[in-house]
Amino acid sequence: MYNKELVDFVCKGNIEKSLYATSIFLIENAKIEVLEETLIFICSYIGSFINIRDIIKLNDIILSTKSLIENDNINVADYLILITKMCILCNVYNINPVSKTGVIPLNKLREKIIDAFCEDNKLSSNGIMKFEMIIPPTDSEAYLLSIKIITSFIRIIKIIDEIPSENANAIEMIAIKFKNCFDYIIRKKYIIQTKLNPNEHDPIYFLWGFIEILFQHEDFIHSYYWLFCNNYKKSLKSQRIGLIYACSIAIIYSYKRHISNSWNQNELNVIYKTKEISLDLIQQVKSEIKHKDIHIEKPVKEKKALDGIAYLDTYIPRATLNKINDIPVFQDELRYITNEK
Repeated sequence: MYNKELVDFVCKGNIEKSLYATSIFLIENAKIEVLEETLIFICSYIGSFINIRDIIKLNDIILSTKSLIENDNINVADYLILITKMCILCNVYNINPVSKTGVIPLNKLREKIIDAFCEDNKLSSNGIMKFEMIIPPTDSEAYLLSIKIITSFIRIIKIIDEIPSENANAIEMIAIKFKNCFDYIIRKKYIIQTKLNPNEHDPIYFLWGFIEILFQHEDFIHSYYWLFCNNYKKSLKSQRIGLIYACSIAIIYSYKRHISNSWNQNELNVIYKTKEISLDLIQQVKSEIKHKDIHIEKPVKEKKALDGIAYLDTYIPRATLNKINDIPVFQDELRYITNEK
């Protein structure tokens, strides 16, 4: 179960509150599993809107999330830096929102992707052997469908590999179409039996199988699947489905890596600043928890905070609380309240 409060803070791009809430988790060690589930949920949320221009940043976040979950030791700075990076990507989306995957009506989505599926759905004997773990039995109604999906995806990958690197627009359009194909197949709810998951006929397992067969050697691609599977149960599908959408973009990126932009200098300044104050922040939070009963509440009056990386770059997150009418208020909120005319 994820923590809704921390998810809300991160999705709003609020670094100060996100770091403070994360620090509480790190101090109260018993809740670390909830924090891990929350991190996976946020990765999936970002995956629902990420584009190929920013996918390298999400790849970084995915690898870091996997590493933190695998590590038995808690490194405070690593957790807070990860949260900061998540806030930055969410803040970019909040400033320039795009349509999330999974919201286009199915009939409209079909129109966007139908030309991606080729009529020549023949797969060589070597191809059959390569994908045998995800191809249903020959007498299955989904046998020809699975072959068609595999051959069409391989065709898309060959096309992207042949596109000149300078043709960024064409690469971006194919990345969007590839992601839409995944969206359509999952939402169409095809029944596809696989040897990989013989008791599960959900097409998402077929798609993950395709990815694992071709791209397991790529750490950042495999890490998307690893996070999806971590302590997985069916009830978590809707909370993790964004991981496979983002992974489809990461596949295109693996062939055309130049197209994605790494963290810019303003973003790096925020990340470095978080690293600098991480130990001081955790000590402040410990002190607050020890001496006060902290409740994170809305201020009496809120004034809209500045948007963008410029806002994130203008302050050092602090745990110190002030009170207005006996209600605790974070420093960034206090600045806007007390400066009101």
